[in-house]
Amino acid sequence: MAETENSGSIYFTVREIGILVLLSVLAALTGALVPSYLFPEDRVSAIVYGALGLPGPGAGVLIFGSILCFWLVLGLLVIKKTGSAVVMSVLIIAIDLLFGQQSVTLNTLDVFVFVALILEIVSLLPKKKMVLDRALPVVLSGLGAYTLFLVITGRAKTGETDVAVTGFPAGYVIIGILALLFGIVCYRYPVRYFFGGAVANMYYALHFWLFWGISFGDRLPVSPEVIPVIFCIAGTGGGFLAAAAYGIDLTLQMYRKEASVATDQ
Repeated sequence: MAETENSGSIYFTVREIGILVLLSVLAALTGALVPSYLFPEDRVSAIVYGALGLPGPGAGVLIFGSILCFWLVLGLLVIKKTGSAVVMSVLIIAIDLLFGQQSVTLNTLDVFVFVALILEIVSLLPKKKMVLDRALPVVLSGLGAYTLFLVITGRAKTGETDVAVTGFPAGYVIIGILALLFGIVCYRYPVRYFFGGAVANMYYALHFWLFWGISFGDRLPVSPEVIPVIFCIAGTGGGFLAAAAYGIDLTLQMYRKEASVATDQ
């Protein structure tokens, strides 16, 4: 599976700026504005904690952070220039401040920039002989196995309290299995964008704990043993949607190649 090269240039054409603006609007709509209106905090909590039985705080990153990673990775892949993701993150913040329901404070929106920077750095890493090629499969598989271990031992917790899941912990099982499967995919296809999406989304959850509460301790999960589960949720969600963006880019490249061949003939 070939990777898309980043040109390294930081200069954008008018067409490229237009594409970045369009992708940023779509990112803001799907990742911030629409979810904030359709799924207020209590409804997101009901889905993540109630329906899926996942732990918190931070499991909501499966929705918000993963969608953000998808669009930022897609922007990097489509434009193929350094700075694409950072430009998009700034545009998303501007759109969210103008039309969203976020508080106008640095520590609620700057996470977009940090996520973009992580993706930018990963996109510039060399493709071959990367320790990271094997690090992501090991980490995701380990987190997935740990999540399933909590299910087997009956220690799965839900919500933001130290309360055991009542009934079958479907969310734990789904996330655990997906993490194991995605770990295998990343071992077979060590694409750096997969690693970037997973790490960036894990940082999203960490940023939530570091800055969005009164103090670091106040925002950490009550039960420390579910922290790896939340990282599993974040890494799996970010990695999967980064892979989806990568798949779209490969499809676009194939379409362009076929169109070019048809034109030459």
